[in-house]
Amino acid sequence: MIKNDDALKTIGEVSENLDLHVHVIRFWEKKFNIIRPIKKKNGTRYYNQEQIIILGQIKNLLYEKKLTIKGAILEMKNTGIEKTRLIYEIEKLINEIKYKLF
Repeated sequence: MIKNDDALKTIGEVSENLDLHVHVIRFWEKKFNIIRPIKKKNGTRYYNQEQIIILGQIKNLLYEKKLTIKGAILEMKNTGIEKTRLIYEIEKLINEIKYKLF
């Protein structure tokens, strides 16, 4: 069964979708306080679409733009989270349009 795009994803699903190791995502949680997954009592982490987008942006800053963690944190502060929310809303609308067309 395929989850809805708005459904919460486990760290394993996020890891697979973003092609990142789980331990990398856990490490980033410690370094970037913008990453705030929902944690169950048993320790299972769940990420919403906005958090997944943020993780994707961090991956881009570190792996593509070759910034350090400090540099990526600075870049994210300079660009602001509002852009992330806007991107999320646009992607959500695109997915809704695709769903209605097909």
